[in-house]
Amino acid sequence: SLKQRVKQKQWYQRRVRGVQPKIEAYNSPQKPIKSQPQMMKSEPKAAPEKELDPSSKRAMNDFKAQLAKVVVGMLGKYNKVDCKTGRIMDSKDFKYLARKLTHGLTEKEMQRKSVGELCVTDSLKQRVKQYITSYMSKFGPIYHRT
Repeated sequence: SLKQRVKQKQWYQRRVRGVQPKIEAYNSPQKPIKSQPQMMKSEPKAAPEKELDPSSKRAMNDFKAQLAKVVVGMLGKYNKVDCKTGRIMDSKDFKYLARKLTHGLTEKEMQRKSVGELCVTDSLKQRVKQYITSYMSKFGPIYHRT
């Protein structure tokens, strides 16, 4: 930071008789400016979402709410003090993780089934539990947001 650089300059500056100290421009940019714009990589665009009628939207939102309850219930054990792998230390991380997993799992289920067929079943709960267990085991003893 600017304050540290000025302090360091003042502290370590040697004074030689007859030689003026070199003054750096502190307002100079930290990163070099690229002279030529880079070409943007063309990424494959996802298929645009289909417009859902109000009843389908309501069914999807209900499914997402039910799935969110399941995900939060499964993540609860990772929020406890005696958790051995993937311990979630912060409530912000817990909320972030619950939201991320809920959205991701909802998208996966929508790829498998149509909106009208979405429902939380025991087999879905087992898959969610297995997915969360494998996901949290990647982080070691304590979860850190990536």
